[in-house]
Amino acid sequence: MTDAANALSAVLRTLTEVQFSRSASGANIADGATLGAGTFVGNGVTLYPGVMIDAGCVVLDGAVVGRIPISNATTTRPISSRFGTVTIGSGSIVGANSVLYTDIRLGEQVLIGDLASIREGCVVGDRAIVGRGVMMLYNCSVGAFTRVQDQAHLVGDMQIEEHVFIGMQVVTTNDNDVYLRRFGLPSPTAARGPAIRRFAAVGAGATILPGVEIGEGALVAAGAVVTRDVDPWTIVAGVPARVMRQVPVDWRERVLASAARVERTGDARDRDALIASRPELRTPS
Repeated sequence: MTDAANALSAVLRTLTEVQFSRSASGANIADGATLGAGTFVGNGVTLYPGVMIDAGCVVLDGAVVGRIPISNATTTRPISSRFGTVTIGSGSIVGANSVLYTDIRLGEQVLIGDLASIREGCVVGDRAIVGRGVMMLYNCSVGAFTRVQDQAHLVGDMQIEEHVFIGMQVVTTNDNDVYLRRFGLPSPTAARGPAIRRFAAVGAGATILPGVEIGEGALVAAGAVVTRDVDPWTIVAGVPARVMRQVPVDWRERVLASAARVERTGDARDRDALIASRPELRTPS
């Protein structure tokens, strides 16, 4: 047998050895998965070994939690097809038909939208929101209170800090040398995802290139293509993105005050009210 065939055979053994029981709600729960008090899992949910869901969570119909990654032997990144652990903090919600891989960690009161996909190695902080259809690739981190809107693509090995806003259909990338690396050829630079620092906002449809750092409190306009680092508390727009001006001092003060209230009270409504009152924060232009 070839190495690829041997690897696939090992994956099949791993999967066929899993023993499931069926809950009254119609969920398939593997031996080794645990549910906290008051947690609900819907019809057609699959929980694989190593999944640990804390109290008071909701996992809606069709969600898959704890899936192992599987390679077809042509991927350039090494894949480990083993069951690790998934921890989901209390009060979290996992949307219908979402897919959460193994070896991830969700904080408390996290919301994962329907059809989202979160790959192995990802971390989502307390009270963060990952919207409908969002794709989080491997080893991506999302900080507490951050919001990632629908259909955004978060590339592997990227970091998003606390209180960040990511607009709809934002695209991030992590490889400037994919032309060579896709064939396993030596590349002059390492693949590296972007970093988006706390309080930053990225408008709908923006594209962020590999290794770029969006500074604290920076504002990236909708549709911008960011090819270089953005300084803290700076507004950029265009293709490629260029500095427009500094974030006004009163915006900065209000954002910081709102974030402090959210952290103190655990209530995001203050921040919601701020964004609603300032459209430029919601959809930069």
